[in-house]
Formats: sequence, structure tokens, C-alpha cells
Amino acid sequence: MTSVTALHRPHLDAHNLAAARLFRERWENRVTALGNCIEHLVVDHEMTEEAAELTAIQAYADLEATNQLARVDIDASTSHVVVLRTEGGRPVMFTVTDLMRILAQAREEERAVVVDRDRRRPVVLEY
Repeated sequence: MTSVTALHRPHLDAHNLAAARLFRERWENRVTALGNCIEHLVVDHEMTEEAAELTAIQAYADLEATNQLARVDIDASTSHVVVLRTEGGRPVMFTVTDLMRILAQAREEERAVVVDRDRRRPVVLEY
């Protein structure tokens, strides 16, 4: 007599689930891709909306950064400054004021788009 072993799908963490969903939708714009990913995490994986937003945002950034030499220097960044290291390793400073100005300019140019219009969050910049 042979026994049949049930095959179990491997457990994927939330970041991998989001990355896989975003990779399938990589040709969509940011708003659509993030919106679909957040909905997928909330509906199919029972995440809270807040957790799904952050997971989707982080996974999107990771996929977008593939083959990028520039990076955000987490060790040098604080809650008031983001330090970007260019491809040559040079630090570029973005204070909260700098980032708010970039957001204001994007809003004026109608490039700041809300993913979930009902909840008015998250906001992404379209290029």
C-alpha cells in the first residue's frame, strides 16, 4: 500500500507575498499596483490595512531599487532626515522640510496620487 503525502504550500512572509503580487503587476502604474497589492494582502491574507500598506510600499520600493546603485542610508537617516547615498557613495540630505516641498510640488503638478481615495492614503508620486 502506498501512502499519499499532502503537499503543503510553503509559508511566505508578508513581504514576499507583496513582492510576488507586485511583480505580476509590474507593468501597471504605482497607484494601481499598490492598490491591488494592498487589497490582495487585506482580503486574501487577512492583514490590517495599515500593515498591508506598509508591506506593499516596502516591497514596491525593493523591486523598484533592483539594479540601483543609489540607496537610502538607514544608519545615517533619522526621523528628521533621510540620507540618500548616490552611486558614488556621496550623501544627499533630505530633511522633512525638503520632502514636504517635494510633495507640495508634486501636488501642484498633480503627480501626488492617493491610492485609496476613500481612506485618502497612501499617497504616491507618479512620474
